[in-house]
Amino acid sequence: MPTDPTCGMFVEEGEHALKTTRYGTTYYFCSETCLVEFQAPEEAVARLKRLVTLGALVTVPIVALSYLPVVSERAANNIVMFVLSLPIQFVVGFRFYRGSYDALRSRVGNMDLLIGLGTSAAWIYSTIVTFVPGFFPGSETYFETSAIIITLIQTGNLLEYITKGKASEAVHRLLSLQPTMARVVRDGVETSVLVEKVEVGDVLMVRPGERVPVDGKVVEGSSAVDESMITGESLP
Repeated sequence: MPTDPTCGMFVEEGEHALKTTRYGTTYYFCSETCLVEFQAPEEAVARLKRLVTLGALVTVPIVALSYLPVVSERAANNIVMFVLSLPIQFVVGFRFYRGSYDALRSRVGNMDLLIGLGTSAAWIYSTIVTFVPGFFPGSETYFETSAIIITLIQTGNLLEYITKGKASEAVHRLLSLQPTMARVVRDGVETSVLVEKVEVGDVLMVRPGERVPVDGKVVEGSSAVDESMITGESLP
């Protein structure tokens, strides 16, 4: 069973599965959100930075209000926290709702569904306590809990994307060192061909300082070759 390269969740292969192909490899995704973020990682990082900044700026006052009410009446203080929690729940946390919808539509479970259910339960309960006093036995609200969870998870997602981006960039730089052409000697004639066209049993000519294009063994002569792709050393 394949895993989503964005979130790491196991996904089902099927006719209606979300998938894309890159470098000859097919990747499957649990939601449209993960697919979009995989296809445009730089845009995803920029968007996450904005969301995390918004989340931090709004979560801090919500947490402060939950412990140090600035309004003497508890009901009024809860209303202030309710208003502040709206952008956290439905702007910063929108990706969890979208991911939950995609998961339900695909009949699979993912982390977005769990996070969406958990934070929504806390937010809905707190909203009912705020506007319908006495509906529940307790009077405590959990706006700050939902806000903290959403903001911290988005912060973790941002750090993960940044780390993956750096690793991916390093891999692409490494792959760029791979030769695209090879000198093939066939019937005594040296010809330059694409590496993909090299066949098993071909004899290749590797000149001093060049990279070895494919795996093989030395059948004649000796020389110095560029091993920077493996060793990182620039000198042959």
